[in-house]
Amino acid sequence: MTPVDRLRFVIVTLGICLVSLHTTAHAQSAEAEALFRDGRALIKQGQLAPGCDKLAASDRLEPSIGTLLNLGDCREKQGKLASAWGAFRRAEAMAERAGNDARRRAEASRRAVALEPKLSTLRIDVTHRIDGLVVHRDDEVVDAAVWSTPVPIDPGTYALRADAPGYSAWQLRVVVGANADHNVAQVPALERAPVAEVAPVAPAPIVDAAVPAHPAYATVHRKRTWSAARGVSLGLGIVALGAVGTGAYFGVESKHLQDRADQHCPLPVCADPQGLSDNAQARTDATRANILYGVAGASAVASLVLWFVGAPSDETISPLVGDHQAGVSFAGRF
Repeated sequence: MTPVDRLRFVIVTLGICLVSLHTTAHAQSAEAEALFRDGRALIKQGQLAPGCDKLAASDRLEPSIGTLLNLGDCREKQGKLASAWGAFRRAEAMAERAGNDARRRAEASRRAVALEPKLSTLRIDVTHRIDGLVVHRDDEVVDAAVWSTPVPIDPGTYALRADAPGYSAWQLRVVVGANADHNVAQVPALERAPVAEVAPVAPAPIVDAAVPAHPAYATVHRKRTWSAARGVSLGLGIVALGAVGTGAYFGVESKHLQDRADQHCPLPVCADPQGLSDNAQARTDATRANILYGVAGASAVASLVLWFVGAPSDETISPLVGDHQAGVSFAGRF
């Protein structure tokens, strides 16, 4: 790429960036302008509250001298003189920075000066400053630099709160009137938050190992976890498992002998001694396997029945104490 081509590339790129920035700014200005016009229209209809809110939203999107002058005028009509004064002062500063709008700068200054004698103020004094102290006015944090300074404020009721880690919070409601109502709120020294006391742990009672005089005091209720019936059930279950294993052995052996007999005597009529012997032994092993399977099935059924029927129950152990004898009684189901 030649130097000329590089220069053209840079110029085109800068042009595209400027066009993009202009488009974005124009879009923001369009939104602010729409809010401004809606606000003016609502104010002309006598709807001050929504009209002022529209102007405030337009100011947040794109502050301008005209928007601030209209917003200040609207807040003044609402009786919110501190907000109106702040809008006029901002418009004056913006016009002064622009340097070419002396007429509107003078108008903003004139309106602000006219409101100053009517402004109500609130001064928050903090008598004892501690680490972590935070003062709130409604949901807004009051900067420490503003403490002990009269601040212009709109008429209304305000909730003041002061808190700090390890201290109990302080609260106060202040009613600010109109027409130069000057208020002072005194934040006292915060009190330490009470420390939760830990209840002392009582020592464990000492239990006397001797048999108590009254039997009821030594009665013990114990949950049994086993019973004789379940012991028999477990034994029958073991028998069933052994019978199944032994029967399986004889069954396999019977099959093996029968296969060997069939090799010696493939025909129904056979005179081979070994084949006849294997066949007879195969029948015997098959009979044994069948018997053992039957024993296993019966044992398994009996084991299950005894297991559920023989569930353990609670038992009670109570001492028996008399004038000349002592003992223990057991009560329960076995």
